[in-house]
Amino acid sequence: MVNWATAPPCRDCALKGKFLICCAFPMKLTGLLILPALASATLTGVNLGGWYLIEEWMFSNGQFDRVAEMSDLPQGVIMPPLLPDGLGENWYGEGDLVNKISSKYDDDFAVKVIEAHRDSYITDEDIKKMKESNITAVRMPLGWWAFVEESLSDTPVVITDPAHSDMKFVTITHDALASQIKRFADEDIDVLLDIHAMPGGSSQGSYSGIFPSTPMFWDSGDLLNQGLDIVTALCDFYLGLDSSLQSHVTGVTLINEPAHNMNSEGALTEKLTAWLSQAIDIYRQKVVLAAENVPVPMLYVNLIETALQPQQIVDFFHDTFSASELEEWAILDIHHYFAWDGGHNGCYDGSCAYTCADSATSEGLDSITSLIGDGAVSSHQFFFDNGTIPLVSCSEYSLATYDLSASSCRGSTILTAMHDEQAKGFENQGLYGAYFWTWKMPYGGTHEEAWSLKNFLGIEES
Repeated sequence: MVNWATAPPCRDCALKGKFLICCAFPMKLTGLLILPALASATLTGVNLGGWYLIEEWMFSNGQFDRVAEMSDLPQGVIMPPLLPDGLGENWYGEGDLVNKISSKYDDDFAVKVIEAHRDSYITDEDIKKMKESNITAVRMPLGWWAFVEESLSDTPVVITDPAHSDMKFVTITHDALASQIKRFADEDIDVLLDIHAMPGGSSQGSYSGIFPSTPMFWDSGDLLNQGLDIVTALCDFYLGLDSSLQSHVTGVTLINEPAHNMNSEGALTEKLTAWLSQAIDIYRQKVVLAAENVPVPMLYVNLIETALQPQQIVDFFHDTFSASELEEWAILDIHHYFAWDGGHNGCYDGSCAYTCADSATSEGLDSITSLIGDGAVSSHQFFFDNGTIPLVSCSEYSLATYDLSASSCRGSTILTAMHDEQAKGFENQGLYGAYFWTWKMPYGGTHEEAWSLKNFLGIEES
């Protein structure tokens, strides 16, 4: 089903100015994994969604099938291993989940529930299977609660969102985070650290942590400053790692999908770009310019077209980075999901760009494959054609053809076409890399088939 070619290790380096540039050889496609040609390239692979950043739809336990969250319908049902049957009420996102556990029981039990999940979700067997599947990098979504003062303690505690008193989180200690990086490093798998949520909520969506409450991050100077402190803490965490672990931090993302579905009128554009420029400069000063002829983690600057127009994104990049920075460590990261691509999506009811049943004939499958290929090859092309941005990546994509999983196309025929055409499209565009969303989704019900790489590879335990 998938040709997982064996790839050479990424260890050949040469000094270029102040930077040690590694693995500067042509891109090679290896199944879902792409070996890039520029900068300190590594093979890329898969997200660890649902682990240290909990989204409700991934724990819907077969009761719901909408990927996009609904503000009037909490879809979170269970939280194994300590709450395998749920709370007796559903929950919206991580902040709501922890708050409801604390309210029903107490903070200590909330810590136990979340820590039991963190300790058991990604197992040693998972990491072994990633290694066997030639995955050499994982993207680890993290909440802001991994980079607060309380994270320096060796004991996780419950903290409250500064803008929403009914949203609580269990801190991620730096010791725990370092130990998880070591688990992957021991298997020679690199880690991309991704700040997926900011205090007060920086995007619309359950991954903001505070859903369904209103995101407040962009409207508060105090929260914006706290966000910069969190970026600083991320840099300090990286700098404090042992060099053997630093070498396995392949990249960082300072904020995920900033202002997603919040900037339709453009009112947040100036705040968003100004804050992000400050955050990038913190990384530049603390990590890049302080490096002494050693590789630095690539900076994956994640932006989304529901907040900024494509040309605004291009302009921001050229206003923010020098030509050498764009070639050496600054990556434009744009997610792409067919589930929300109205021109290239597929479903069973005839309301999409194609109907899943058409794959039953060779002519129909050829037409579907061509449409998928067109969407994949053009997913990031604007930024190459109009922006002369050399490093472009896609840190999230999946096999889902529609955002209602029960109506999304199923079965190996279309899912294999989705996989293969995206891999070819990303290669043809010259993407720096691509990370599948996500590794596993055992409690996701109808979502699992198109959103779990482990399931697609046929190695998920029954």
